[in-house]
Parts: sequence; C-alpha cells; structure tokens
Amino acid sequence: MSNIWGRGEIDRNARWVPSTAMSTSTPEPERDDPLGGAFGAVRSARAGGFVFTSAVTGVIGMEDGVLHFADTFDAQLLVVGERLGRRLATFGCTGADILDATVWLHPSVDIDPGELLDRLQEQVFSAHSPALSIVRAVNLYDDVLVSVKVIAYQPD
Repeated sequence: MSNIWGRGEIDRNARWVPSTAMSTSTPEPERDDPLGGAFGAVRSARAGGFVFTSAVTGVIGMEDGVLHFADTFDAQLLVVGERLGRRLATFGCTGADILDATVWLHPSVDIDPGELLDRLQEQVFSAHSPALSIVRAVNLYDDVLVSVKVIAYQPD
C-alpha cells in the first residue's frame, strides 16, 4: 500500500518505509584512504554519485610526525586548491562538480570578503558557485590559515 504522497510503503504494522530503504542493491561507499586509517579519517569518500572530502589544509610536508604548513594565506590557498582537485579527481570529479563547500578562515587572515570569494572561485571551485559557508575559526593546528571541505556530485 502506498502512503498518501506515493513515496514508500506502509507495512502491516502501520510503519512507513521510505522507498530508498526498500532497495536491496545499495553499494558500499568507496574510500580514499592510502594510509589505512592511520589518521582516523579518510581523505575522501564516494557514496553513489556524491563525493565527500575531509577538510583540506595547506600542509606541505611532515617531518618527525610534525606537520608543516605553507607560510602565507596565498600559499596555503594554492595548496588547498591543488590537493582538493586531486582528492576530487580520485572519484572522477572536478571543481565544477562541487555542490557545497565549507571554508574555515583563521581570524588573523585580513582579506576583503569579495576578494576571498574571487580567490576561492579561481583557485578552488573552478569558476563555479557552490552553496557556501565561510567560518572564521582557529583550527586544531594553529598554523592553518585556510581549510576547505566539499561535497561534489558526479553521477555514476
């Protein structure tokens, strides 16, 4: 029996079952985790046509277990754009496929909001406009000046 909206079914116990829950062929998400869980999170993951990234920062290396970041906001933003592009490419996406993004900006970064949006469009989002949230916040690592996390979509 269909519910009044025609989406899903009502079982004999009068519980509504959404139509997506009735599918028996849900594929397992794919994960980009070259370090085998060593950092407790994957770089990115794909579920259906959606790709989710972990936050990307301006890390340029690691020595003796200590992360090293690019020295300036400009340099970190370049690294973020490049690394985010590689993470998306793992699942066949580009900046043009980004639907939603969250940007964390360190409070010490002095940049005009319009300039920030222009730079993000050029260096991160491939001149496309995703849904966007920008937050001024200090990161877990004090040297992080900018961090970006995205959701992209590329149909299977």
